[in-house]
Amino acid sequence: MGLPNLYICHTAYQVLVEMVRAMKDTVAPDLILSSVIPNTEELAGRLSATGLFRCVRVFDEEACGNAIQTGFLRTLVLQRVMGRRNVEKYYGFSINPKAYGAIYIHNDWSVLGRYLQDLKAPYVLCEDTMASTCHPDHPLIDEQRALPHFKLRQKLGYGYLYWGDYKRVSAVETECAAKTPLYPEKLREDSKSDRFHRLTADQKALIRQVFLTRPLPETAEGAVLFLPRDFVPEGLLDSETQQKMFAAVVKAHCTGGPLFIKTHPRDAFDYSTLFPDAVILERTMPSEVLNFALPFRFKKAVTVESTVLRTLEVADEKLELSLAQAKALIG
Repeated sequence: MGLPNLYICHTAYQVLVEMVRAMKDTVAPDLILSSVIPNTEELAGRLSATGLFRCVRVFDEEACGNAIQTGFLRTLVLQRVMGRRNVEKYYGFSINPKAYGAIYIHNDWSVLGRYLQDLKAPYVLCEDTMASTCHPDHPLIDEQRALPHFKLRQKLGYGYLYWGDYKRVSAVETECAAKTPLYPEKLREDSKSDRFHRLTADQKALIRQVFLTRPLPETAEGAVLFLPRDFVPEGLLDSETQQKMFAAVVKAHCTGGPLFIKTHPRDAFDYSTLFPDAVILERTMPSEVLNFALPFRFKKAVTVESTVLRTLEVADEKLELSLAQAKALIG
């Protein structure tokens, strides 16, 4: 038997991806969940119960903090030492890269991503969201590569480099290599859409066991799915206006059958207060799970200025409103 893999996740979607990957592993892998995922401890317990993972650990990034140094000399001399000390001595957490066949992480700009670089550990960079490497524009990567002496920084390992530019990144996964011009020498095509479509009935049931904790109706004739996006943290709307807008969107476009609400994992608003008769799906469930979680299709799926409908396959009709269109519905 070989060494297990290590998977590091910062979102519920990433957990779904690594669950599906673990189903093919010959050696049970380890899993680390960042505490930025809502209800992390409960999710960790359900994941442990699947038997897919040898060990599931939770890492509290806020409690750990970071030890990013400033200034040329401090960064050059102290960054790796202080970064490791911050995680290992002060927070009491450690990773032994030699114990794993491969390490997979989706967000290497995180505390754990920087810690892997402090350890000089090779890792596979996975997509943050579905097909995120296939976007035509990558301004953060462009900005990073425009830094003074970027090539020298990369060669010497000075400071931290993210999004696949760290020199010890062994591979960068993509949904479609033909649509990803960023990393020709490191690119590894691994279609998560294909993986999801190859799941067996038993594997789908195991995923539902993790992400669906409340019973759902077996049938829902004419069901409509509303997937709201929270605009308040971005300063685009105040809470009162947003609630009025969502109520107006539902009244205008989500009629003719039972209403289902699927919110973003970081959206903590209680939508049952706004839509008391709706079925509120778990916010910690990745929207991709909808494609195989429910025993029925939706007549229609509606969202406001979000890409969430791109991967949704269980709606006969899909409607994405712009923010301006949605606001215009407020009476």
